[in-house]
Amino acid sequence: MRTDLCATGPLLAVASAATGADRVQEIADDVRRSRGAVSVQGPGGTGKTVLLGELARAHDRAGLPVVGPDTAVDQLPDEFAVLVDDAQRLTDETADRVRRLLRHPGARVTVAFRPWPRPPALAALIDEMGSDRRSVVLGHADRALIRGWAREQLGEAATPGLVDALLARTGGLPALVHPLLRSLARQGAAGRGAAGRTAPGPPARLIVPEELAARLRADLAALDDELRALLHAVAAGGPVDDEVLGDALGVGPSRAAELITAARATGFLLADGEVVPLVQGVLLAATPPDVTRRTRRQLLGLLLDRGEDPLELARSLAADHVRDPRAAHLLERHGDAALHADPALAADLLGAAASSGAPVAGLAARRAQAAALTGDLDGALQWADTALGDESTPDRPRAAGVTATVLARRGLLGRAAELYRLAGDERAGSAALALLATGAPEETAAVLEEARRRPGSGVPTVLAVSEELMAQGVLQSLRSGPDAGADMAASLSTLTRAAALLEPVGRTALLLDTPAALAALVALHSGELGVAESVLQRALAAELGGPPSRPRHLLLTAWIAMLRGRMSAAREHMAEAAGGTPAGVLEPRDDLFLQALEVGLARRSSDVPALVQAWGRAREAFVRYPVDLFTLLPLGELMIAAARLKDADRLRPHLTEAQSLLGRLGEPQLWAAPLHWSGAQAAILADDPAGLRPHAAALVAASRTSPYAATLAGAGRTWMRVLTGEVDAGSVVAAAERLAAVGLAWDGSRLAGQAAVRALDPRARTALMSCARALADTHGVDTAPAPAASSTEGIPAPRTASSPGQLSEREQEVARLIVAGQTYREIGGRLYISAKTVEHHVSRMRQRLGAGNRSDLLARLRAELAEGG
Repeated sequence: MRTDLCATGPLLAVASAATGADRVQEIADDVRRSRGAVSVQGPGGTGKTVLLGELARAHDRAGLPVVGPDTAVDQLPDEFAVLVDDAQRLTDETADRVRRLLRHPGARVTVAFRPWPRPPALAALIDEMGSDRRSVVLGHADRALIRGWAREQLGEAATPGLVDALLARTGGLPALVHPLLRSLARQGAAGRGAAGRTAPGPPARLIVPEELAARLRADLAALDDELRALLHAVAAGGPVDDEVLGDALGVGPSRAAELITAARATGFLLADGEVVPLVQGVLLAATPPDVTRRTRRQLLGLLLDRGEDPLELARSLAADHVRDPRAAHLLERHGDAALHADPALAADLLGAAASSGAPVAGLAARRAQAAALTGDLDGALQWADTALGDESTPDRPRAAGVTATVLARRGLLGRAAELYRLAGDERAGSAALALLATGAPEETAAVLEEARRRPGSGVPTVLAVSEELMAQGVLQSLRSGPDAGADMAASLSTLTRAAALLEPVGRTALLLDTPAALAALVALHSGELGVAESVLQRALAAELGGPPSRPRHLLLTAWIAMLRGRMSAAREHMAEAAGGTPAGVLEPRDDLFLQALEVGLARRSSDVPALVQAWGRAREAFVRYPVDLFTLLPLGELMIAAARLKDADRLRPHLTEAQSLLGRLGEPQLWAAPLHWSGAQAAILADDPAGLRPHAAALVAASRTSPYAATLAGAGRTWMRVLTGEVDAGSVVAAAERLAAVGLAWDGSRLAGQAAVRALDPRARTALMSCARALADTHGVDTAPAPAASSTEGIPAPRTASSPGQLSEREQEVARLIVAGQTYREIGGRLYISAKTVEHHVSRMRQRLGAGNRSDLLARLRAELAEGG
């Protein structure tokens, strides 16, 4: 009979009754009741001695004497037990005595031994025990067993992570697991005593007790020299292979195979060919470092000669700063391969290659590329500069492309265009994009034409083709005239094709901007918010552009949500964009969009203090990143905020530059229309019909060829009439619905709401309010006012149905806007009620709260809102 104890889950290697000894006793009692011989087999440290000790106590409790092999035959009782530990060490004489005892009718013999060695004396003894003997097989514990032990010792502190750490460090060897558990239990008890707690606390951390480390050092020192050398070779990174280890140890393959079997019998070498990590650490620490380095270099050479790639051995040598040309070459080769699959790994491997002696200058450009792809743009610039500074470096074009990409994200597009040209004709598309963004169409055409005349010696890469398509798509978007609508559709088609083409390899492509982002910008500038959202979702799913481009895609997605009035969703995307970068710091271009989003959300939430703070940060962001073609959206949002805060003069230089840029590009209607719409909204906020006219006129001119511009022009005319007191409910409703149809649901709802506030006819007012509410409900526009707090960090908590205090839900909404500094008319437009109704709510709140004047009312409202959460 065979009993695999680790499979059935008993505790094997602990003598303490506090940690599962009941199970050991149960097994010992079961073995005691066996009439025949029992064999207990298992590697070192799996609990054979512990089981024999408990078995001796079980025999004692049953009144059965335990005798030794040397007991004379005439002194033996009628019934007795014999317990033999480490039977693989028995001498021939002692083994003969045990065999004679086996023949006694009253003997119950239990023999424990390791799987190896199996000397003739032990083999003969096992044969004598017979095939009907009971067999107990011990082994390493699995995760479930360790989890049970940990719960017995630590209770609730036995977390899954701790169990995994125990299994990883000990390999499941019970002789190591239990000392660590006892140490953790002591740490937890000490912590509870110091803190005066009664509940169990989590253990501090997995610290190896010194007594356990000392015992391991002693056990390793007691091993045969060859066996210890084999364990050291495997711990140093060698494979469990007869030939390799035999060559490393200077023995034949058969002897190496024997040593491997012996190593497994110690319990220190696991079935997967790894040394138990805790033992590995002690063994390497006890071995002189020069011996370990020499062993690793020897193993590296042996494996390379066999045609293998011992990458981890090379990394270990590099970590020890061992200069080895073969290791350096191996690390460099694997680093190159990882550049297009795992940039973080590539960065580590190329750095290790430098530590192993590979020329630093020759690696610099690739290290720059790896750093950029992982989001470390500062590190990328440093490495790329090393390569650019040495004209003899063959990899300068790669370094130029990396530097150009980083500079483009930081607003230096002119310099980026030069560097892309230095990077070669393959990067002509990005050079053209940089020139277009700064308003240089003639130079753009020259760059593309020059690249076509010199196509190079090889087939264009996917990246090169995609970048050229991106440049073509943006050029198509710049056209004006009778076919502007068709050109806009062609532009979107070209850019989405570029994005789809790049998806399989785009995760490791360093780009000035991604085709998905450019397609989204074109769609946003033409009222195709659904298209913009779709292409961005695909880019996020495909990780287009890798980690450096993810914030860009998330912020543009947030922009779409803001235009649609979905403020909470916008904030979620913004938080994800900022949180996914090192230290939460965005590159200047992304930061500009983030700050403009903060401005837009604060304005739409009517949170004046937050708007003031966001306005200051946004102005600083524009200083760090100047105006280009792809940043007109944030500029337009800041135009409106400047009008709201009566601070338009600060923005005038940026607006002048934008107008000059559009002029150099031929006044492209697609890119200019949203900026004119922002100008119109700025005039609306300032209640300035005269300021509205030029923007309305520009939109009217563009409306002849652009349906989107026609929608904006119609809305501008309607706003102008509303501002002058001419409210035609039918025209307002039609204009508002057209705005919602192009994704501007918040603007449409606001137009209807403000017209309702100004309408004199009660029926018109009711119709306009119904339109405002319907648009908000249908398109998911957030209508709840923002909290009165001035900070715009994070995501506002959702409004609850009711809160404690004296105010109704509607009165709480009005109160928040009153505290935020809005007028009755603004509040009415925000909540789709008349200014008279707002006044009525305020009067009731004043009465209910007992406020004597406006200052007193504001103080009481703040207190009431704070109490209501």
